[in-house]
Amino acid sequence: MNTNQSVLLKSLQIVKPNFHAFTARFHRKLAESGIVMNYPTANQFNEKSYTFYCVLERIIKHLDNPSSVTPFLTHYLEHLNKRNIQQTDIKILCDIFYATLEAHLGQHFCLQSQTAWQEFLTFFENCTNSSLFNISNVISLQQRISKTKNNTN
Repeated sequence: MNTNQSVLLKSLQIVKPNFHAFTARFHRKLAESGIVMNYPTANQFNEKSYTFYCVLERIIKHLDNPSSVTPFLTHYLEHLNKRNIQQTDIKILCDIFYATLEAHLGQHFCLQSQTAWQEFLTFFENCTNSSLFNISNVISLQQRISKTKNNTN
């Protein structure tokens, strides 16, 4: 298990006893945001709170093997797709999740956990963009060379 995994799991363990409050705050922040997707109601969020926790925990426990996590995550991303998620919503979801974590972890949201969650949310964002919108942050070597040549001209 890598360092980020242990930090992420420790954060989840801190939030776990109060995870319903976490999801309630997450939902309130979604309602205040400019998100386009049709997100679940507060009651639906509350009903799915435990499932949400379990999905997060499973993804984090298998982060050291992305090839096993990606199909699992892709399966759950279909739930977002059915809710008419837009590509711009992904960043909003990640930012709101991060802000909710920051509020719930308080003093436990140290630099190490901030960095670990930022990296995790970047992984989530990249996976979501790839799976749902066929958008990748990876460019070919030829594209990189071309871009470099254009920038120097």
